[in-house]
Amino acid sequence: MPLTDLTDSDGNHFKVLEVDGYYLPNFGYDSQESDFRNRVDHWQAKDDDIMICNYPKSGTHWIWEIVQMLYRQKAEFVNVTKDEWMIECIPKEKFDGLTSPRILNSHLYLSMLPKDFLRRKCKIIYTIRNPKDVAVSFYHHHRNILMYEYTGSWNSYLERYLKGEIDYKSWFDYVRDWCKVLEENKDYPIHVIHYEDMHTNNIKEIKRLSDFLCIKCDDQLIGEIGTKCQIENMKREKIQNNEDWRDNTAGMYREGKVGGWKNVFTVKQNELCDEVYKKKMAGVDMNLRFNL
Repeated sequence: MPLTDLTDSDGNHFKVLEVDGYYLPNFGYDSQESDFRNRVDHWQAKDDDIMICNYPKSGTHWIWEIVQMLYRQKAEFVNVTKDEWMIECIPKEKFDGLTSPRILNSHLYLSMLPKDFLRRKCKIIYTIRNPKDVAVSFYHHHRNILMYEYTGSWNSYLERYLKGEIDYKSWFDYVRDWCKVLEENKDYPIHVIHYEDMHTNNIKEIKRLSDFLCIKCDDQLIGEIGTKCQIENMKREKIQNNEDWRDNTAGMYREGKVGGWKNVFTVKQNELCDEVYKKKMAGVDMNLRFNL
């Protein structure tokens, strides 16, 4: 599959797979392009499928591990990564072979998910994180994962990020679209989790999540899951595909903090981001928090 090289004003290269104008990571399997085009109409859901949806760097790994533990009734990590259950990351034959209940995840728009999934009203967990912390986290992600071949500076990256010239494109467009989905589909089973709320009171959020999934859990198990899924424990205990990353980098679990953007953004960059946010998100209120 030919890759697209997105080059910024400083000459920094950024490798993506472009399919019909949409940018995806190159997951490296032969049918990725055709699967992307066929998924909506031809992939079959199961009634007990669960889908975690969000823009990248918004807590997918975190929530996926929690949901696995809730279903298994054990505060233990499974010996697989969430990427093996990520619909745009796997070919159709692997998707069809996943055992139920399938705890799936995706960074795609709702309109890009299988229609059968929506017809069956499979439950969706939608997580959202403020765009400034997402930008910093995604910068390290793109700099440190080998397949992007990206070595740009933070300043040039922020320009790229605000324009949506990265895989999965614009945070602003994605979140705005999901806000519309939530407004227009109030009868659809969608559970919203704010990344920042998981830091404030993860026990409360895990309890809300178990109620949404109709999984009975006692307070002891919820407390154990909350402790197990703290970022430091995930860094230490959860397996990672380190061969995908540059040497001497943190890997998938870097900091996971709220408000870390303040240590990276300059005053001018912050003002620019606020300006773009005000323009792009006019009329949208997601009650985002940029600090704790």
